[in-house]
Amino acid sequence: MGFGGARQDGRQPLILRAGSVLCHARALGPDRMTPRTALRQNAHLAQPSPPVPTAEELICAVLRGEHAPWRWRDEPDAAARLFEQANAHGVCALLHSRLASADWPPSLLQSLRTNAIELAMWETRHQRVLAKTLAGLDAIGVRPVLVKGTALAYSLYADAALRTRGDTDLIIPFDAQQKVHAALLALGFERVLAVSGEFVSYQASYVQQTSDGSSHTLDLHWKINNSELLSRLFTYDELAHDAEPLPRLCAHALGASRVHALLLACMHRSTHKQNPYYVNGEAHHDANRLIWLYDIHLLAGQLNEGEWEQVVRLADDKGLRAVCLEGMQNAQARFHTKYPEAVLQGLAMHSTPEPPALYLGGGKLRQQWMDFQALGSFTRQLRFLRELVFPSAEYMRAHYAASPSTWLSWLYIRRALGGVVKRMRARTAAEPQHADR
Repeated sequence: MGFGGARQDGRQPLILRAGSVLCHARALGPDRMTPRTALRQNAHLAQPSPPVPTAEELICAVLRGEHAPWRWRDEPDAAARLFEQANAHGVCALLHSRLASADWPPSLLQSLRTNAIELAMWETRHQRVLAKTLAGLDAIGVRPVLVKGTALAYSLYADAALRTRGDTDLIIPFDAQQKVHAALLALGFERVLAVSGEFVSYQASYVQQTSDGSSHTLDLHWKINNSELLSRLFTYDELAHDAEPLPRLCAHALGASRVHALLLACMHRSTHKQNPYYVNGEAHHDANRLIWLYDIHLLAGQLNEGEWEQVVRLADDKGLRAVCLEGMQNAQARFHTKYPEAVLQGLAMHSTPEPPALYLGGGKLRQQWMDFQALGSFTRQLRFLRELVFPSAEYMRAHYAASPSTWLSWLYIRRALGGVVKRMRARTAAEPQHADR
């Protein structure tokens, strides 16, 4: 069965959801007709007032290419609230690109314009940093594969600055960690201190402060995810085999294929059911961040029939059918994304629970237990626990630099007690909260 589908550019006009229900009065005789009953009987002839959309609905309408008039003229702070929400969703630059002739408040349009200029300036500098970095890694025989934001920015978006992000994710061969680490230090990056080990983490962050004051972060992965269970779903070799050049970025840039990119986008979205994302230091708990769903929307518009077949087959092989279906449906709900019906049917045919879906849909304790089980042998589990409970002395002394005591044993005790308190707070926050009656 084929999976052909029409291409999309995300701009076609679409029909807004109906916001009212027409009333139908039963027929009344002339002697019983009143102005009120006549109005009710002819309600189908009236034009109902459209409902006032939420800020997110208005943003989505703009991104769908629809006419979206401003609805909050009597609310002075509505413009600031919408900007904050658009910023949290990572779509300010996209909004600015679509609102040239909108009747929105001038203050909001100016805020979006200022934000778009800042993002464009950062993108120019980030592109230069990446080009130099990828050339340096190529010189030592390493070809990273870019995934998520930056790869999509330079393959899907007309202007890379429209794809807001705070870093660049790239995956390298497992055995290239040490030489890549040395190369990044030589290129002016500093490694961000974090808990590390053979099993406790499969990534490291590197930051470079450029002379103009801008900051550029690389998230370096040697496995696709820090979760032991999820880390095995996509290897560097698999992604590199199908990777596609990103000539708009630089001659040495490779990005994950469109098929892999769609599966990774859906998986990445699901990881944020439990893990917050941060904007300007503020934590946000929302797996349906609009920029992630818009990535899915644009990717769906690029896939051809053969690629859709690969999506269904790979999702089945990796246990990601439910995860992909959920991500795609959430994108469709907001952007009216079109998918081949056979694809949706194929993804919906998961008769038994898939481990990745169970993992991503579970709470923190379930995820930790599933990761612990995925380690397999008792020896590996013990080594993982040791890395988790006893991080390196370098990390402990740096993390607790402000502590009055630098005695290492005390620092480990303090870390353990802090972990207990953190878990208790998380459990309390997860309990149902009842309003006073």
